[in-house]
Amino acid sequence: MMRSMARWLTSLAVGVMVMIPLAAPADDASDLPAGPIRDRHWLMEDMGDQAENINDAFDLGSEGFDTEVIQRAAGAIAMNAHRIPGMFPKGSTDPKSRALPAIWDNWDKFTGLAKQLEDQAFKLSRAAGAEDDEFLKDKSQKLGATCKSCHEQFRKPSDKKK
Repeated sequence: MMRSMARWLTSLAVGVMVMIPLAAPADDASDLPAGPIRDRHWLMEDMGDQAENINDAFDLGSEGFDTEVIQRAAGAIAMNAHRIPGMFPKGSTDPKSRALPAIWDNWDKFTGLAKQLEDQAFKLSRAAGAEDDEFLKDKSQKLGATCKSCHEQFRKPSDKKK
């Protein structure tokens, strides 16, 4: 009973996290056109936040790491990654968007990376849920490498100086 309640709560939390990008106030990205460009901006922002949550969960020092946070955040990334191809309909370009035309020129590679990200995130989430600690860090690093690979090929660099 407790296990099914925990699964239900995890599913609910992931569902809420997936919907947050769609419910974000439009004026936070007012320089982006409404529709898929703004929607995918929020989706990617949420995935970046979830990746930070995973990194933070590993940085607990001598206490180890928080597998529950890793499970939830990786699950949210997997759900968002599944949505990526649908967020990039042909012609959804804008000078303010960081999406490169290479996305549509290399569609199979782009969608393949989205599927790879989804698979890796689900594997990380399942391993964290099973408290299979041995390879969590490795799985997390592979997930990050997939994000980086996609960004290097399909996203314009940021204009912002840090």
